[in-house]
Amino acid sequence: MLKKFGCAIAVLLVGSFALAETIRGTITEVKDDEITVMVGAKRREKGEKKTFKIDAKKLKVLKMKGKDDSEDSTISALKEAIEKSKGRRKGAFATIEVKDGTATEIKFGGGERRGKRKKKDI
Repeated sequence: MLKKFGCAIAVLLVGSFALAETIRGTITEVKDDEITVMVGAKRREKGEKKTFKIDAKKLKVLKMKGKDDSEDSTISALKEAIEKSKGRRKGAFATIEVKDGTATEIKFGGGERRGKRKKKDI
């Protein structure tokens, strides 16, 4: 009984360190060592700003090409996407993996529709 209890505690401790947090929001600012993300913004409500550290050597940046397709990208491409954004919410929509307060992976792009869908011929 004591062995099972000890194993359960060990699994919980190791599992809690291994978990990474996933944040979805709009990246509004990118600096050399940190990013600022607007999280939880609704249509007319302001969201919460969160700031995360980044390590440019370990950071993995991906640009979404489709629903399940992405390609490698750079921080400079992310900065360019933020500058080109239009509308009330200036920034690039992204999904960020955060571990211990440091962003480890950024997937940006998508989440926006430009123009109308073309009807396919049947």
